Order: sequence, then structure tokens, then C-alpha cells
Amino acid sequence: MSAAHEAPSLQLHAPDGASARIYLDGAHVTSWIPAGSTTDRLFVSREARYGPGCSIRGGIPVCFPQFGPFGPIGHHGFARLSRWRVVRQEEVDGGARVVLRLTDTEASRAIWPFAFRADLSVHVAADTLTVELTVTNTDSTPIDFTAALHPYFAVENAYATQVRGVAGCRYRDGVRGGEEFEEAGAVLPIEGHIDRVYYGTPDIVELREPHRGLRIEKRGFPETVVWNPGAEGTRSRADFAEGEEQHMVCVEAAVVRPPVRLASGEQWVGTQIMTAVR
Repeated sequence: MSAAHEAPSLQLHAPDGASARIYLDGAHVTSWIPAGSTTDRLFVSREARYGPGCSIRGGIPVCFPQFGPFGPIGHHGFARLSRWRVVRQEEVDGGARVVLRLTDTEASRAIWPFAFRADLSVHVAADTLTVELTVTNTDSTPIDFTAALHPYFAVENAYATQVRGVAGCRYRDGVRGGEEFEEAGAVLPIEGHIDRVYYGTPDIVELREPHRGLRIEKRGFPETVVWNPGAEGTRSRADFAEGEEQHMVCVEAAVVRPPVRLASGEQWVGTQIMTAVR
């Protein structure tokens, strides 16, 4: 485990002033500041751990080849714990982009016995951050996986924040033992510990604070996950500081049910596009 300044990372600077920071361990985005702003829209805990084998608490963890408990291996998979390599960094489409890559190793195959290539593209420009995960099956047999992009969004007060766009969607409630329900409310308030996987959601939802919002678009991901650990959740985790649950909300793009199945040589792409709105 190392301090943030010791772990390898890179900074993206778009010509218009937008910026993002990405750590090579986990291909983990930890900062996103839109153009013309000095406010980071991503939350990272004061107690976050950095370095090989550590999952940074906050930012945007990459969950692959498994999201949560939905599969046969460890919680959220190994991509977020692995060192990725930079394959390209450039100015493009008015912004700055980096592409990082993870491929199978002897260690990964001991956990998940398949050959694969995963590329994560991070592009920042103006008010928008785009993160795209591309998985290619380089094995000779089909592969199955679940996945998610898991952003922790910084908010002034989580309990004055709403998620809009999931009304009428069926969801799995992790707080109530995995039982399934239908979202009856027009908006979803954050009122404490919440752990929901919403199925078949619209491709655009909104995270709304009293004074600002985020437009969150997904492509290739059928599910939307909403999570806040609540007070007990931060107290019980060493990489959270007490009270930080009040300053973050996760709204995630995920593929859970059914898992993705790729034949040999096939490719899957999942994208999350986050835009700061007034």
C-alpha cells in the first residue's frame, strides 16, 4: 500500500481546461474537473489506499470480470486490483484521451481461466467525462462475465440528492436480502444505506442536487446501480472516513442479468458518459 503521490498516475488536460486523473493500478479515474470549474465531481475518501492490489475507495473503479457477487469469483473481480498499461494518449475531439489495457496473466487465469483483452478509454472535454470499457475474447472458448463502471460522485449532501429516471423499473434490493421490487416513486431520494440494481433502465438518468446536477448516460450497459453505504457502512470500512457517506453517491452503469457471453474473437463495449449540468 502506498500514498497517492507515490502510486503511478497520469493527468489529462483538455485544451478547454477540463481535466482528469487516472491511476495505472485499476485504470482508476480519481478526479474529474469540468472546464471552467475548480470543483471535482468525483469523490475519493481521505482514507483511500493506493498501489498494487489496492482498490481505491472512490473515483471510478472498473468491475471486471465480475460485478459484486454476481459470478463465481471475488467481489467486483480483479481488474480494479491490477496494473494496467497505457497504450495511447492524445488530444482528440476537442479534449484529451488516454487508453489503458489489461490482458490475462498467469495470476488472472488462476482466478478466471480465460484469455482476454480489456481496454479502458477515458476522454475529458468541456463538461463531459466519457469512460468506455471494451472487452475482447482472445480465448479459444466462449467467456461469460458481468461488469460495471462504479463512479463515486461528489455531492454536498447525499441526503438532499435524488436520482431521476428509474421510476417503474424493477430492482434487486441488497439491503433487503436481494428481494426484488418495482420503483414506485417518480424520483429516488437518498435517505441512508441504499444498494439497488435496477434492471432494464433508460440510457439516461440524472443525479440531482438542489443547486446542480449530473446527466449520466450509458451505452451497452442494461442496468443502473445506486449505492450509498450509510453511516454504518463508512464506520465499518477502514478505507472510509466517518461521515463520508454524506458526501458521495454511486450511480453505476452495469451489466448483470444476463451476463455477457462472447464467442472466441468477439468484442463487447460498454460506455458511461457523465455531463455536469446546472
